[in-house]
Amino acid sequence: MQEKKRDCAGKSKITIHDVAEELGVSASTVSRAISGKGRIGEATRKKVMDYIKIHDYHPNGIAKSLAQSRTNNIAIIIPEVKELVDLPFFYTCMYGVNEVALANGYDMFVITTSGKDNSHLKRLIDNNKVDGMILGRTYRNDVFASYLKERGMPFVTIGSIDDDEIVQVYHDNEGACRDLTSILLSRKLNPIAYLGNSAGQVVNDERFAGYVRAHRDAGIELDWDIIFLESGTTTVQQRQVDEILKKDVGCILCQDDSVCNIVLQELRNKNIRIPEDMRVASCHNSKVLDNYPISITSLKFDIVEIGRTACRILIDLVEGKEVSSKTMLDYEVVLKESTK
Repeated sequence: MQEKKRDCAGKSKITIHDVAEELGVSASTVSRAISGKGRIGEATRKKVMDYIKIHDYHPNGIAKSLAQSRTNNIAIIIPEVKELVDLPFFYTCMYGVNEVALANGYDMFVITTSGKDNSHLKRLIDNNKVDGMILGRTYRNDVFASYLKERGMPFVTIGSIDDDEIVQVYHDNEGACRDLTSILLSRKLNPIAYLGNSAGQVVNDERFAGYVRAHRDAGIELDWDIIFLESGTTTVQQRQVDEILKKDVGCILCQDDSVCNIVLQELRNKNIRIPEDMRVASCHNSKVLDNYPISITSLKFDIVEIGRTACRILIDLVEGKEVSSKTMLDYEVVLKESTK
């Protein structure tokens, strides 16, 4: 252990990082043990508390200080969205978060991030601006989740993530997309093209995994010539629709309402009738699709409720209550005119 700092009386002072290094745990684990916030095993909590008691580190004073510095603010972190069609999900989700926050005496901050820049998160934590955070979207190798976990900040993700120590609220996107694809296959709409864009987002990977599972369950081999997973820009997606139309395809399954909106516009520009000439379905529904003359088969998720649930769980975390590490919400397959 490095030489410890000394107080004004010349006594040795140990830090959270000293304790963590000596016990072989993370600094965030020590912080959670001291403050009583977040998920931590009882054996680990006892080990930390016993150590700091023996070494004259005063957790009660620190915990009291933490409690007195409660801000009654929470933050929801959302990505910067460039297209208006992407906004409904986050607006609707934030409505649910804000509803529960206000009912429990908390105010909500909205923070937008781009790429892997966690500077917003760092400022909030360093300046003690919030008591906890909600991540509105999850990614593979999520830098935001990793950073919040390292800092010991109570947080909840909206969307699943490959870390069982992180508290998650999510929909069964893989199961939902599997069910929707299975129904389309049972209606003899095979082959079904898939149009999406992973972008490292967990939800997108899960939806495509559901499409794959449905085909495997039905004993149908995938046709990779009609599967597009890196759609990128609107122009690229329009070109991919053109490629699909050259194939003998029975239906286009879109990753989400944003992709579906582009597909519908491109089909309309080419005078392709729905459902007479082509069937279309979406793995996510929003009011965006309500603007189209034909009602669209889609998956329906309660976005307000996932915001409410995430906020309720976060507040419980902040207040030191036990919470479930994973909460999965239900979905509904809505069959409409576009796949008749």
